[in-house]
Amino acid sequence: MSETVTPRRGARQGSEYRPRLRGEEREEMRKTLAKKYKAGASIRDLAAEHNLSYGLARHLLIEAKVPLRGRSGRRKARG
Repeated sequence: MSETVTPRRGARQGSEYRPRLRGEEREEMRKTLAKKYKAGASIRDLAAEHNLSYGLARHLLIEAKVPLRGRSGRRKARG
């Protein structure tokens, strides 16, 4: 996976951006995030760990068809 971060030019000079995830690299990231999320990691933790925005991490989980937990955390058992 490419971890190259390029300086951004223009209105937001000094900020950095990450190249887009495409193809096989995107699929691998989906699988990795899905596995860790199912094991209990939060979306915020995954985003920070993999240098992704919260929105992209969430979007990749949705693409991987992972059922997302509610804002309260882990699902509670009914009964």
